[in-house]
Amino acid sequence: MRRPCARHAAALLLACVVASSVAASDEAPWQQLAAGGKVVLMRHGELKTGRNNGDSLARDPTCQRERNLSSTGEAQARRVGETFRARGIPVAAVRHSPFCRTADTARLAFGGGTPADYLSLREVLGADEAAAQTRALSEVIGSFAGPGNLVLVTHEPNIAAVSFELMKPADLLVLQPRGGSDFEELGVIRAGAD
Repeated sequence: MRRPCARHAAALLLACVVASSVAASDEAPWQQLAAGGKVVLMRHGELKTGRNNGDSLARDPTCQRERNLSSTGEAQARRVGETFRARGIPVAAVRHSPFCRTADTARLAFGGGTPADYLSLREVLGADEAAAQTRALSEVIGSFAGPGNLVLVTHEPNIAAVSFELMKPADLLVLQPRGGSDFEELGVIRAGAD
């Protein structure tokens, strides 16, 4: 008779651990996400380091020549997804850069997503192309209208192009669309912190 209660207690404890794995100071952005209609800019998880781990600027559909997620980066992505599910955060769509590290982050956190060129690593682009990409990203953010939230998994330089926030791996920048290419920053969730 105690086993079902023990399983329920264990599941509840796991949900509490998952939810508390994100800093308590991040509570306001989580509450805003629960209402829907927001855009989340997520930096991909931590990358492998050391020799023979690929080139961070190379894009390779086979993922062999790219720098890929480390085991910590994979765990960060899973933890973000678990927290979204534990908190009941509605997700309307997930888009990611065509790079393997962002696709893997989206898959591990949210079960997948759709590649979007406007999220591709801007460091590999010329100045004019990078500026056009940033305008496209701003338009996608500003014009989003829920229900749910739009999650955009991308790279730190892309986030820095639209925000002054310093984003660590797997961090989330929560934005409120205002129409056109206008949006407001609501806060950062330091989901990547261990």
